Amino acid sequence: MCLFTYGLLTTSAQSAPNHPFHNKSENGNTTQIIAYRGGLGLWPENTLYAFQQSEVIGSDAIQMDARMSLDNTLVAIHDSTVERTTNGFGAVNQLTLTELQNLDAGYQWSQDAGLTFKYRGQGITMPTIVEVFAEIDSIQIYVDIKDDELFAANLLCMNIRDYNMNQKVLVAADNDLVLEHFRKTCPEIATSASGKEQKVFTALNAAFLTPIYSPRFHLVKLPPIWYGLQLITPNLIQSAHLRGLRVHVVNINESDQMELVIQQGIDGVVTDYPQLMIEVINDK
Repeated sequence: MCLFTYGLLTTSAQSAPNHPFHNKSENGNTTQIIAYRGGLGLWPENTLYAFQQSEVIGSDAIQMDARMSLDNTLVAIHDSTVERTTNGFGAVNQLTLTELQNLDAGYQWSQDAGLTFKYRGQGITMPTIVEVFAEIDSIQIYVDIKDDELFAANLLCMNIRDYNMNQKVLVAADNDLVLEHFRKTCPEIATSASGKEQKVFTALNAAFLTPIYSPRFHLVKLPPIWYGLQLITPNLIQSAHLRGLRVHVVNINESDQMELVIQQGIDGVVTDYPQLMIEVINDK
């Protein structure tokens, strides 16, 4: 009975829906280079300047975060408050777009533990999502919705459609309900696994049961190790590929780590240092 049930479930299971977002990268790399927040180890994070620099050096994609301002405009920032990255104070959703863009988004960035701040006063501001869409057009964009409000998903869907970014953007969200709402609102856009879906997939893979799984997403993002458990393995990557999924590894900032995951067949590396990843690929 177990074998019969397994066979039945395997036969009825479907791979992830194909999406043009997963076409070959613009630079032709087998492993995609994704600049985390635009490459926060090199430039002020979540700024148009960082995104443009990542594009210039040859990154395949950028990852950015999205939050709503008080007047319902999506801006690129990770934290719920502005203190860590700017010269301002307060919650993002309690400041207007004008107030947010009057802040110095390069004010706190330092490469030497706070001894110098080379980007202060350089005119680097917090961009809106549509400003990023308008300027970054030759590489892919991964957008993480940070708000818990469903309206943020509606806004992002509208922005993507308005700028015809359907094939260039993949969306994730911290809140599973927000991600589910985005999928219903914008079914034509590729999405990452939710937190729950990610756990289900890794658990099924550990039990060799991924052939019975029908994913509703296009990408799995995982750290290489979680509480001492090796998550990224050739087996997991192969299982994902058999279900039509891509696998990206996050929190990879050392060259030896990059070399290892490339050898394992990873589809993408999300890194603070895209230049280092480019050098590793070129060396290979």
